[in-house]
Amino acid sequence: MKRIVWLSCLAYFLVGLATVAFGALLPELLQVYDKSYSSGGQLVFAQFAGFFLGVVLTPRLTVLFGYPRTIWLGMLFLVMAQASLFFSPIWALVIILAVLNGCGFGMTQTALGTYLLEISDQAAVTMSRLEVAFGVGALFMPMISSVLIAQAGWEWSFGVIAVLGLVNLLFWSRKAMNAPGMDSSSIHSSLTIDVTPKSKKTPIPLASLVYFILFVFLYVGLETSLVNFLPSIFSKHFSIHASNASLSVTLFWVAMIIGRFFSGYLAERVRYNRFLLLSAIGAGLCLVCMPAVKHPIHAFALVLLTGLFLSGIFAILIVYANSVFEGNTKQITSILIASGGIGGAILPLFIGWCMDRISTSSTLIIVAACSFLLLGCLYMIRRNAQTKAAQIAIKNLSS
Repeated sequence: MKRIVWLSCLAYFLVGLATVAFGALLPELLQVYDKSYSSGGQLVFAQFAGFFLGVVLTPRLTVLFGYPRTIWLGMLFLVMAQASLFFSPIWALVIILAVLNGCGFGMTQTALGTYLLEISDQAAVTMSRLEVAFGVGALFMPMISSVLIAQAGWEWSFGVIAVLGLVNLLFWSRKAMNAPGMDSSSIHSSLTIDVTPKSKKTPIPLASLVYFILFVFLYVGLETSLVNFLPSIFSKHFSIHASNASLSVTLFWVAMIIGRFFSGYLAERVRYNRFLLLSAIGAGLCLVCMPAVKHPIHAFALVLLTGLFLSGIFAILIVYANSVFEGNTKQITSILIASGGIGGAILPLFIGWCMDRISTSSTLIIVAACSFLLLGCLYMIRRNAQTKAAQIAIKNLSS
């Protein structure tokens, strides 16, 4: 089991690298291909469309082929995409490879996460390790890209990911395939083992669910936009070199990793709803202040604070939603992850369009507005919860 967890962490590290590669290299890619920021938004959209496709395909593929082959196939797609990008193909092919890249890490991430949740006795601890590994990968990619851009070898960023992907393929081929519990028959049996009647599920209020979906859509879209466009924003707004601008994403992920170590503890202490409220307010204020600062150092500090405020929102929101819709964990979690994937594809497309047509200051204000819209969603979620509680109280009194 420990071997599988460590191999999974290595795979999640690879996924973290691949997820933010385009964002770290976006200023350089747009310059080399002579493209606009709208094209950059299309690139991010293509990658997350592929991610969504990978997430949707994974359950079916695991039934047909088992977890190990599905994980291996996802890594193979990722390696194929990164190796092809290393040779700087034409732009149309770059878009296609972005879809393949997203599909690859979507399949890998979903299959690994689902498998470990099914077999682990300490699911929360295991998943937190995977999230940290993902964060470390997302942290190192901008640093690697920054050094390679400075050395005029930016395309080697894709080469590094392709090589690490091959290492992962080798490990999973020789070790994980033969690990206990990783064969297809055990997976099929695990899918049919639970035939006892399940506990009665509570009804899902449609109004509350819609606001949760909108919250996740906005949050994932906001985070993805920052990860992919922060280097471009810094390069354009503060007129600094792309190699220095990419450090903004590095700081963002440093803050995200640090914040994830403490967010669960803080959320338990202050309650989920209040934690989400304070996080959204803090992130919004940081983003509103960013266009007003004149020195890049101050802006880097605001990026660090923004990452801290955003770090725990997604995980705590999932926990909060499952406490509101008790007894519907699988259904609610799947719906929210899917809505997050859609937000991660659509909102960056809009932000890329804004980068072309309005100033970076105005674009940052729009990004900040998304964080304040989260407050509106939280208000409506809380209001619906209070209404539901009042209805239950009245029903109990009348009975």
